[in-house]
Amino acid sequence: MAKRPAHTADTARKIWLAGIGAYGRAFSEAQETVAKLTDESARVFDDLVAKGEAIEKQVEERGRRIAAKAAPASLSLDDRIRRMRERIGLGEDHHSLADEVNALRARVAELEDKVEALSRPAKKPTAKKKSAKKKTA
Repeated sequence: MAKRPAHTADTARKIWLAGIGAYGRAFSEAQETVAKLTDESARVFDDLVAKGEAIEKQVEERGRRIAAKAAPASLSLDDRIRRMRERIGLGEDHHSLADEVNALRARVAELEDKVEALSRPAKKPTAKKKSAKKKTA
């Protein structure tokens, strides 16, 4: 076998080392990129959380303003229900409406009976035969 020159073995070793160096460099750059992305991701995430909190506060504030306009905060739920019943005519006693309806039904039935009685043909009164009294002369 022929003897290889020394510089060939040295060149092969340098190529091998250059490959390992390239791999090491790529690995280091990848680690740096991952670290940057991790830092960037954490920063972006924190920024999104902060924006979400700000929006949440705005929505809550708008909700409070709308609720304040819709019903004064001093009114309880019972007070609001009472006011709504008054507006639609139920008042304090919602049973009174049922009583009123029943009374109206009874009155309508009474009036129907009267109308029916008035619409029947009137019976002709029967004439009683007058007995002729004999005059005594």
